[in-house]
Amino acid sequence: MKSLRRLSANVLLTVLSVAGTLAVAEITWSIISESGDKGRVFSDTLRFVNPPNAEWTIRKEEYTTSIRTNSLGFRGPEMPAEPKAEDELRILFLGDSFVEAKQVQEQDRFVEQSAALLADALHKNVTTRALAVGGSNPALALLYYRTIGRDFHPDIVVHVLFPENDLLPMEGPYTLEPAGNDLVLTDIWVEPPPPCAWKCKVLKHSTLARHLYHGLRKQNTDSKTAAETLGDYYWYTRQGQYDVLGEGRMQVLRALIKTLRTDVETDGATLLVALMPGALEIQNNWREEYIAKQEFPKEYWEVHGLLRMTDSILRKDGFHILNLRTVFEKSDPDTDPLYLKNDPHLSLKGHRITAESLAETIRKLL
Repeated sequence: MKSLRRLSANVLLTVLSVAGTLAVAEITWSIISESGDKGRVFSDTLRFVNPPNAEWTIRKEEYTTSIRTNSLGFRGPEMPAEPKAEDELRILFLGDSFVEAKQVQEQDRFVEQSAALLADALHKNVTTRALAVGGSNPALALLYYRTIGRDFHPDIVVHVLFPENDLLPMEGPYTLEPAGNDLVLTDIWVEPPPPCAWKCKVLKHSTLARHLYHGLRKQNTDSKTAAETLGDYYWYTRQGQYDVLGEGRMQVLRALIKTLRTDVETDGATLLVALMPGALEIQNNWREEYIAKQEFPKEYWEVHGLLRMTDSILRKDGFHILNLRTVFEKSDPDTDPLYLKNDPHLSLKGHRITAESLAETIRKLL
């Protein structure tokens, strides 16, 4: 009996020791690896947004930023409650993490900088707001506009489109019907969050388990296709762009953007589509470094083809387009990068140049 009690006590001690060790490891790993950013929360009208009415600080090797969110879960101040003044210009920005821009302070985003430039040039009040969150896409941008954006009564709506991860498949939380050679959007809704089984819950709450899991997945590359190996960078290859057309992704994009333009123009505003290139396209030295590490030959890549194809197709539909690649290539990006290398979003210089280009383009639209 005593030996059984001793065995039970030893087992319990072992379990507590292992649990304690794992807890210490988890806390230590979180301190070392986590940046302080907060995860998104589900919204039944907007899908995923940031925690509303929150403030926090992100600390990474390349930047430290302070983040505040409004009651809707978007970065920045509240949407104005008062009616638009007669001498006021309102600009609404839609997009993803490039617009949210957690890599720079709020006042340094191109959203706020373009407002300041336009106010100085036009000698009037310019109010900007951004409905953007990391991981957003054109379908969500349309929902943002319909749910919140049109009540802002903007004069200009700027949809910042990032083709690298904005080309959606035919199947999604929307209904598309054929109309000749085109697709027409007939319905769109909020996709519910996927069910979270025990593995999902462990990965969601344990930083250490999450890093171990992704590390093991990266090692298992023998059976992966090019698309699985390269991720979003697959769209910068010749085969990837062939698949974009073959899978109807460009048709889906056109249907979504056309619907947004119809909504915006019906409300009396003007839609401007700003095409955002990726760091792989602009930073030539980084691109050469990345491609040299891949198993695919140089001939497999067509890095400039994705944005060029998107630009050409949307221009044929008569959209107002600002192609930022043209602007970025003139700014000596290899000497003074427009992107952060470890977190490939815009640098301070990238935001400044984007703001200047947006302000110039918007002035021409007024």
